[in-house]
Parts: sequence; C-alpha cells; structure tokens
Amino acid sequence: MALCNIVAYAEGNNGASRIPSATTNHSIVAIKTNLLYDAAFLPNLGVEVNVYRNWAVFADVMYADWNLPARHTSWNFYGLQYGARKYFGKKSEQRRFTGHHVGFYGQALAYDLQAGSLGQQTPSINASFGFEYGYSFRISRNINLNAEIGFGYLGGKYYEYIVEDDHDAWKGTIERSWIGPTKASLSLMWLLKPSYKKQNRK
Repeated sequence: MALCNIVAYAEGNNGASRIPSATTNHSIVAIKTNLLYDAAFLPNLGVEVNVYRNWAVFADVMYADWNLPARHTSWNFYGLQYGARKYFGKKSEQRRFTGHHVGFYGQALAYDLQAGSLGQQTPSINASFGFEYGYSFRISRNINLNAEIGFGYLGGKYYEYIVEDDHDAWKGTIERSWIGPTKASLSLMWLLKPSYKKQNRK
C-alpha cells in the first residue's frame, strides 16, 4: 500500500496528466451497412455490440421490394443475418471493432427474383450457417471499413417459373444444398458513443 502511494506521488510530481488518445476508440456499439448489397439495390442495416473482451454479437437485416412491371423485372429480397465474432491482434486492443476477426453466423433468406420471362421464388425461408474471416480498419475517428467473407452451408427450396401472358407458369421445384461461399461484405461501420483510452502526456 505504501509503495502504491509512493508511485502515485512520483507521478503527480512529474506533472503527468491523463488525456484521451485520438486513435483509440472503445465504443461498444457499431452501426453498419454492407456496400456490396447497397450497390445491388438491396438496402440493409446492421448493429454490432461488443459483449466481452473483443467478442461481439451482430445482427443485420436486408429488405428490397423493387418492381418494374413494364420490363417484367422484380427484385424482392428479405433477409436476416446474425452471429458472433472475436477480434484479435494489436489493433483490436487499441480500438474495438478493428483488426482481424473470426466468427460464425447464420442467415434466413426469402426472395422473388424475376428478369424478363424467367423467375425464381422461395416458398419458404432458406437458411444457411457457416464460419467467417474478416479484417476491419480505421478510416476516420468513428468510422471503420470492414471486409469479410464466409463459408458454410445454404439449404432450402425454390421454384423456377416462366412468365407467360402476364401469368407465372410453374417450371420446377429445386432443392438447394450448397457448400461454399455464402457471405461477402464490404461494410462501413459507425462506432457509437466512443470512450477513449487514457495515456500519459509528458
């Protein structure tokens, strides 16, 4: 106890003060959007929460309801993505949601896609799950850019149909069972409510 008091007294006499680091951000919540989905006219929004020692949980929603009847084109897509990941490395110690990360995820998807006279539609939810790897880096005080890819299993049923005389004619039912890449993202992350680590100013 005496030793602690001596150290504290010495630091005080050296004029050390505590200031926030401009590059260290320990926010516990991040809001994000996948730019790849945005480019495909699939609006999406996600939230990620740090829960324990750079472990984070996340959930993303996707929704699109575009129809161009004159061109027989529709792009209707609804989805939910969720999971957990672990950030690691030196950068993750300085700033949350930053650096290398690995994790696992699940997805629930439904869609009705039509281009010209051909279309595909899910009669129910298609589901997937897998493992991911990514890297997130700082581009401004509260903004990160996160790139990631996931590999896993995607399964479910979908219908193929043909549009004839403005009516959808069933063509076939296909059972999907896919193992491989099931997720890709390049996301902007907005780190909310930052609290900065302190460092000595000499």
